Amino acid sequence: MKKQLNHQHIIDFLFVLSLFCVFAVSSVLLILFGADIYKKTVSSMDSNYASRTSVAYLTEKIRQSDTYDAISIDSSSGSEKLLMTREIDGQTYATSLYEYDGYLCELFARTDIELPADAGQRVIPISQLDFDLISDSLLCISFVDETQKASTIYINLHSGKQK
Repeated sequence: MKKQLNHQHIIDFLFVLSLFCVFAVSSVLLILFGADIYKKTVSSMDSNYASRTSVAYLTEKIRQSDTYDAISIDSSSGSEKLLMTREIDGQTYATSLYEYDGYLCELFARTDIELPADAGQRVIPISQLDFDLISDSLLCISFVDETQKASTIYINLHSGKQK
C-alpha cells in the first residue's frame, strides 16, 4: 500500500510540473508575439509620422501665404524653390521652401538679397522635393520623406494668380 501512495504523489508532482512548463512556454510565446507586433506598430507609426508631419508643415506654410499672386516657383538657382512673397513696410520679403542636403529648408529674406542655399533653416528630413504649379489655383508637391516613402499632395490655392 505504501508503494501505491508514493506512486500517486509522483504523478501529482509530474502533472503540476507539466502544467507549469505549459504555462511558461505559453508566456514566452505570448511575449515574443507581442514584441513583434509592437515593433511593427512602432515602425508603422514612425512612417506615418514622418509623412504626415511633412504634409502638414508644407500645407500650413502655403495656407499662411495664400494671398493674391504671392506663391510662385523659382528654378533660377538650379534647384527648385517655392517662393511665398509678402510686403512688410514697403519691402518685399519671401519665404522660400526647398530641399537642400537631405532636408526641407525654409528661408525668410528680402527678395533683393541672394543668399546661399545653406542659409536656410533645416526643418524636416526630406528628399526629391518637386513643386509644380498645375494651374493658377492648383499646386502639386511631390517628395520622399525620411522613411523613403514617396508622397504627392495637391493644394488648392484660394487666392490664385493674376491673369
